[in-house]
Amino acid sequence: MSEPFTVLAVDDEETMLRVLSRTLTGAGFTVETFADGQAARDRLRGGGIDLIVTDLTMPELDGFALLEEAKRVDPGIIVIVITAFSSVESAVKAMKLGAYDFIPKPFDPEHLLLVVQRAIDNKKLRQENIGLKKVLSERDHLGRIIGVSRAINEVKRLIDKVKATDGTVLITGESGTGKELIARAIHYGSGRATGNFVPINCGALPDALLESELFGYEKGAFSGAGGRKIGLLQMADGGTLFLDEVGTVSPMMQMKLLRFLQDRSFRRLGGTELIQVDMRVLAATNEDLTEAIKVGTFRRDLYYRLHVITIEAPPLRERREDIPLLCHHFLVRYSGKFAKNITGITKRALEVLLAQPWEGNVRELENCIESAVTMAEGELIDLGDLPIKIQLHPGKMASAFASMDAAIEMSLSELETLHICRVLEHVAGNKSQAAKILGIDYTTMLRKLKNNPS
Repeated sequence: MSEPFTVLAVDDEETMLRVLSRTLTGAGFTVETFADGQAARDRLRGGGIDLIVTDLTMPELDGFALLEEAKRVDPGIIVIVITAFSSVESAVKAMKLGAYDFIPKPFDPEHLLLVVQRAIDNKKLRQENIGLKKVLSERDHLGRIIGVSRAINEVKRLIDKVKATDGTVLITGESGTGKELIARAIHYGSGRATGNFVPINCGALPDALLESELFGYEKGAFSGAGGRKIGLLQMADGGTLFLDEVGTVSPMMQMKLLRFLQDRSFRRLGGTELIQVDMRVLAATNEDLTEAIKVGTFRRDLYYRLHVITIEAPPLRERREDIPLLCHHFLVRYSGKFAKNITGITKRALEVLLAQPWEGNVRELENCIESAVTMAEGELIDLGDLPIKIQLHPGKMASAFASMDAAIEMSLSELETLHICRVLEHVAGNKSQAAKILGIDYTTMLRKLKNNPS
């Protein structure tokens, strides 16, 4: 539910201010009037203004200066200028500075409303076009979840099932597993895709700042609150709010979040107006919230509000067959970024990457590939290009696959065979699909298995 447009009416003539206020208020706008440009400028800097109707000729700070300040504060703000001293030069100057339109005095109030409404419609159309472009560019977020493993295919299946609903989703998983990517895939695959996706990292903000960021505040709500601030909850109206690291929220903020989730309404700090919003809520945590409930650090009732649908982002060690695909994805990204012609990874470097524990998951792998691309001098990433801590890892497939004995020494060909077998296992024996994942042709894969039948 969106609020009416807030209009700043500025004119040093009291009679004209009354006309502007009566005309715009009668049309449903929230109007704030100022008799001088300096006071209007101070209010403008407080935020929350959608449109300005200002006289051009005023003492001390004229309409041109106010127009320039408005565009500096918010380039998208609508400014309509009016003046009794109409001239072609003034009109051209105002338009060059970013005014939407120029109205000479005296004017018909109906003409003013027509110009104002046309400006608002124009702004809404621009915003819709921006939104559509964003949706088109973001639509393939599901395709950005790289992998063909059973674990990641299960995540994609769940995203497909829940994206059309409005249910609250709790995304769990270790740090670096791509929880926000899952949240974005849900949002941009839903009917709310043209709305805002508003993420907030709850663990990065102290209580006071988190509260003001979420709920917003009114002017004077606390020391330093110079004007109204629209909170993230209101920004997410019509879209999706993503609460990352929700397990770190304090008991006090948990209670306030619970109250909001129950009826999707809130009051700004220092405000009395109850604001109702329509949004979907997604949350993520790398903590075990059931354990947090047991020790009393997380509310059980909030957990059940968030735990309507759960998607678990698998750790990289449980989807190792996706590592070659992820490596290729990051190679393409960072080769382009650093303008390098790197076409692949050597076999021995890839085998070391496959053997890593990846405690930082996909994020750690991405950082590793970015570093390797930076260091590489040839067309292939080799072992010596990898970070030293990766090179020094023992590289036993025993550490990569828990089913193997840690003491077994393997040759490179044995490691290769084991990896092929693992891929075959995860594609239910489909050899054509396995060869495609491995990046080798079907007959080559059969030959490798025949030469190393173990």
